[in-house]
Amino acid sequence: MRNLFKTMVATAVLLAAGIILLAGCEKEKKVFKDITELLPCVPSSDIIRSCQDTVLLINDRKHLETLCEDAPFVNFSRQSLLIVKGVSTSGIVAIKTDFADNGDASYGVNIHVVQNFTCVVQNWCTCYLVPKVASLDRIAVTVKYTY
Repeated sequence: MRNLFKTMVATAVLLAAGIILLAGCEKEKKVFKDITELLPCVPSSDIIRSCQDTVLLINDRKHLETLCEDAPFVNFSRQSLLIVKGVSTSGIVAIKTDFADNGDASYGVNIHVVQNFTCVVQNWCTCYLVPKVASLDRIAVTVKYTY
């Protein structure tokens, strides 16, 4: 009886340890975070003024500070900053974004600019923290304008 109890306790401890180890082996979740509101100086930056959709990838603090001197901390060893700017030929109702992890350290970013029927030319800008990428070749950005 005593040996059966010891065997059951040992089995329970091993099972618990296995569960804890497996939980720790979970893949790191890829983070895509909209931080546009934390970088109010970026949309007005003269460095990336353009009349067409523009994509900019920032991988270091020095480059970020050329756009925004008082930018918040970004861990550039683990993340990149993706800035997408454009010009809408009508008023903007909303900007929606979808991210896709292609599984081979490349990503897809789909930006959907929902317009209204006002006759206003309107600039827009979005800023996203994305998993670290070395170049824009690893990120496919598409911008779609609809009413």
